[in-house]
Amino acid sequence: MSLLVFVAGPSLGAQPLRIASGWSPDDHRGAVHRTASLSPTSAALVASGLVLGSRGRARRQRTVARQPNRTTRQFFGNLFGPEEVIDPDDPGRVGVCKEYQSMPGTVVAAEESEFGWAVVSKHEASEQDGHWIGEAPGEVSQEWRELRLAKTSTRSRPGSAEGTGQSVVKVSLCEGAPPQQVPYCMALAYTKSLCAAALTGAHVQEALPLDAIPSQRALVIGLGAGSIPLWLEHTFPAEKMRVDALEIDPAVVKVATEEMGFPKEAVRPSKTAQEAGKDAVSNTEALRVYLVPGEDFVEALASQSDAYKYDMVFIDAFDKAGKVPPVLVDGEGTFLQSLSQVLAPKATVVLNLLVGMTGTGSCGGPQEIEAMVTSIQKTCCNASSEIFTIRTPISESSGNQLYGFLRAGRSDRSKPLKEALKESAEMVNADFPKDSLGQKIRFDLARRVVFSYQDWPKKN
Repeated sequence: MSLLVFVAGPSLGAQPLRIASGWSPDDHRGAVHRTASLSPTSAALVASGLVLGSRGRARRQRTVARQPNRTTRQFFGNLFGPEEVIDPDDPGRVGVCKEYQSMPGTVVAAEESEFGWAVVSKHEASEQDGHWIGEAPGEVSQEWRELRLAKTSTRSRPGSAEGTGQSVVKVSLCEGAPPQQVPYCMALAYTKSLCAAALTGAHVQEALPLDAIPSQRALVIGLGAGSIPLWLEHTFPAEKMRVDALEIDPAVVKVATEEMGFPKEAVRPSKTAQEAGKDAVSNTEALRVYLVPGEDFVEALASQSDAYKYDMVFIDAFDKAGKVPPVLVDGEGTFLQSLSQVLAPKATVVLNLLVGMTGTGSCGGPQEIEAMVTSIQKTCCNASSEIFTIRTPISESSGNQLYGFLRAGRSDRSKPLKEALKESAEMVNADFPKDSLGQKIRFDLARRVVFSYQDWPKKN
C-alpha cells in the first residue's frame, strides 16, 4: 500500500507521486532528449537512442554473472507496511532505483557541444553481480551512472543536479579498463515499457515466432546512454538482432562511450547521411551508431536499398522544450515518408511522449497528440493496422504515454487487442530464448502492455 500525493508542475499539471521508501522530490524528476525545461517533479524519465547492430560474438563471450550480493543498505520503510516486490529478478527494478533517485550524485564527467552540456554523475549501487565481458583485469565493482542534459551557461560546467535527467544505467568498473554497461539492467521504467510493446507487438502480428526467432532489425531514435539498443542486442539470440542508432549530439556520444559503458567500437566513422546509409547496408556488425540526423539517414537508406527493412522502430527523441521534433511527426515530411519505405510488412513502431495523467504535457495537449499519432498512422500503417496506447506503471513513472503501431495488425481478431497483447506478452516472457547468461527476460511484459491501456482511436 502506498500514499499518493498530487504535485503540480508547470508542464504536466497535477501528478500523483507515490511516497515509498527513500522518497525525495527528485524521485520523479524528468528526463528528455536535449531539453532542460521540465521541472524535476513533473517530467517523465526519458532516455533516447537510435541504434542498429551488435557487437557480434565478442559480446556473447561473457563471464557468467554472480547472484546479486544484497547488502544491508536500508531506506525508510513504507508508511503502511512492506511494499510488494515487483520483478524481483530485475536488477533495474523500482526498489533499487531509489538509490540514485533519493541520493545526491557526484559528477564524473561533463562534455559541452553546440546543444549544451552532457553531465554524468555516479551513485552507489547496493547490488553487485560482477558482470564483465571477457577476462576482468581485476576486481569488478558496479555503480549507477546518470546522464543529465543542461543548457550552456557562463559557469565552467553544471553540477550533478542541474539540467534534466536523460538516462540512467548500471556500469561495471575494473581498474585499468573502460567501464562496461550492464546490458540486462534497464533502470528507467519507460524503456522497459517501450521494449515490452515492441516485442509483444511483433509477436501478436506473428512476426516473432518464439520457436525459431528470425533475424530482426531495430531502429532507435536518439542514443542517450544506449540502454535500449544494448538490451535488445543482449536479449536476442546471437546474430538475430541488429540495431541502428542515430545521435546528433557529439557530447552525448562521447560521455555514453567513455563514461557510461556503451561500446565505443559501435560508433561508425560515417560523416554524412549517404555514407551512413551505405555503411548500414554493407556492415554486418550488430550494433552501430551514426552521428547524423534521423530524417537524413532514413531518406538516404530508402534511396539506397529496397531490401533493408526495420522490424521495430523506437521514436524517443525530444527537443529542449520536451517536444518531439516536428520533423519526426510531420506526415508530409522526409522522416515519415522515408520511414514508410524501410518498414517491414509486419513492423511495430513505438512512440514515447511526455504526457501526464491529465492528458497534457510538454509534448502538447490532446489535439497535438492526436495530430502526431494520426501522421504516423496515415504514413506508416496499412488499412488493417492496429494502434494502442499505454502508460508506464504509476509506481515507476507518471509522465510517459506510449503508442504502439502494429503496421499489419493481427490476422486473428476474435478477441480484443488488449487481451491478445496480454497473452502474447505472457508467451514471450515464458518462451523467449534465454540470453547468453542463461537468463530469461527479467521483467514482466504483460503488466506493462496493459497498464492504462486504450485502443486508438478510443472505442466507445
